[in-house]
Amino acid sequence: MGLSLRERRALAAIAGRLQTDEPELAHSLSSFAAGAITMETLPSRRHMLAVALLAVLMAVMAVALPALGAAGHRPAAATQAQYGG
Repeated sequence: MGLSLRERRALAAIAGRLQTDEPELAHSLSSFAAGAITMETLPSRRHMLAVALLAVLMAVMAVALPALGAAGHRPAAATQAQYGG
């Protein structure tokens, strides 16, 4: 979407004042306009799905592993009584 005539005139006035007041800054800022304007690409749906599945897997593991570890852990007194220690 292009700028309206009024917006272009306002920007031209700002650029002119900047060139007059701060020529070094105007020169350094003008280097940004030299390159081609490109659209930023977003990750593909496939990539986003893979990242989402990995996040879900990590969340499930964060909940499941401590629970599994606690279920298989016996208190020391029970272990000693069972093995006669």
